[in-house]
Amino acid sequence: MTIFARRRIQSMLDALAPVLGPEKGRDLLRRLNDPKQVEQALPAEMELALLWTIQSLGDLEIEPEWWGDSRRPDAITDAFVEGRTTAIEIAATTDNAISGEEDMDAIAVQVSEVASRASKGAGDYLYFRYREESGYIDGRYIRRRLAPRGYRLTDDERAAITRWVGSGRSRSARLHLQAKGLDVEIEHTERKQIRYHNLYSSMPPETHSLEDNPLFDLLVRKAKQLRAAAAGTLRVLFVADVGSTLLRRVGRFGEIDHTRRFVSAREIILHFLANRSRNVDAVVTFSPLKELQQFNGLDPDGRKPRRWTVAFFGTAQLPVPSPALETIAALLPEPHYEGYQARSLFRQGAFSPFRTGQYLGMTVRSNRGSGRFSVEFPARMLLDLLAGRMAEERFRKQLDPRDEGRNIFKTWLDLGFTISAAELAPRSVDEDDDHLILHFTDDPAARPFRLPEQPAEDTSEGAPASDRDARDYEG
Repeated sequence: MTIFARRRIQSMLDALAPVLGPEKGRDLLRRLNDPKQVEQALPAEMELALLWTIQSLGDLEIEPEWWGDSRRPDAITDAFVEGRTTAIEIAATTDNAISGEEDMDAIAVQVSEVASRASKGAGDYLYFRYREESGYIDGRYIRRRLAPRGYRLTDDERAAITRWVGSGRSRSARLHLQAKGLDVEIEHTERKQIRYHNLYSSMPPETHSLEDNPLFDLLVRKAKQLRAAAAGTLRVLFVADVGSTLLRRVGRFGEIDHTRRFVSAREIILHFLANRSRNVDAVVTFSPLKELQQFNGLDPDGRKPRRWTVAFFGTAQLPVPSPALETIAALLPEPHYEGYQARSLFRQGAFSPFRTGQYLGMTVRSNRGSGRFSVEFPARMLLDLLAGRMAEERFRKQLDPRDEGRNIFKTWLDLGFTISAAELAPRSVDEDDDHLILHFTDDPAARPFRLPEQPAEDTSEGAPASDRDARDYEG
């Protein structure tokens, strides 16, 4: 899974196949199956999901050949607004351009290469902290991350890195590089670092201009796809968050900065519509939200902790959201991760079908009165162990993440309980794992003999005495 389970993604592909057409189908598959390009895979996932929800409304045509020019919209439907044809263009956005991530990474890669030449593999252990500067220029607040785009290390800087690594001081002292527009502190850590996860900046992803920002540029670019719409056709942009702080803040506390030091996605979109309404009639944003789990599975307002934040921005042509938008929001499957989380995990290879799976938790239930115990066990974890994708040590750690040396299966076996039945819980299309339910009962094959009237003697650590005790083992 990424934002959605892999099973759900495949089911959406199956449902859309008849209307995708061979060219669009190949394009989506190529992007979805790309194991390295997060900039391709996550937007493709959101495009697929939104097309699937539109089709569920009852009417969909994808990238119609009859469109007025070669820039075809992603979807044409008569079901979004009753009695009107609507052209929908789907886009996705991230923090890339405003986080400075690419610029910081480009510098980090250069430093790591020099370090690894000085001492084999040294660059893999480096962590980078970039500083910032802020102030006012002509009355306008400016905040800059000190990692210049296109920066190339000087010969002196390369020599300083080589001396730092070669002297052995890198283990105890950090290296500080400063130049015009650059200020970075480099640390040699004890563990290998993951690319893009070895960067830190005190400046959060933010923008200070209503037009000089990637979201506004995206809206302008995508509006061109709708330029050839026939008279009377509604033109709508769907914009999804696949790692965008701007979209993630929409509708949340602190979204608007009343000190005017940064601008929000809401302000950017409203500014775009006020100045470009001749090209677009509405913008809709979609952002996955995953809140902390509450005791009853709901937040204080009774909403699900995993849901979609959907915001509508209209014009005089479409001033209020269509009822179909509420249907689309309800049809979108619950997100497993927020955009930035999915982006981070994807880069670590967590969603590859050739890696270990995404596991469900383990729940133990016991009833000593009936002499029966059961465990809902992640089936994929067992399969990964049997297939050799998971080492036994990691398997044991998954069973007891607190590393307290407890093994519920050993406990039950020592007490003379063996597996008496097994079943698979109903498979869910929105999970990439299943619960294998194992039932345990008393078995003389695994305990000393005894007469029926004599109670069994506990000779081990003991088993959970109630469901309350069993909760210690829940995953």
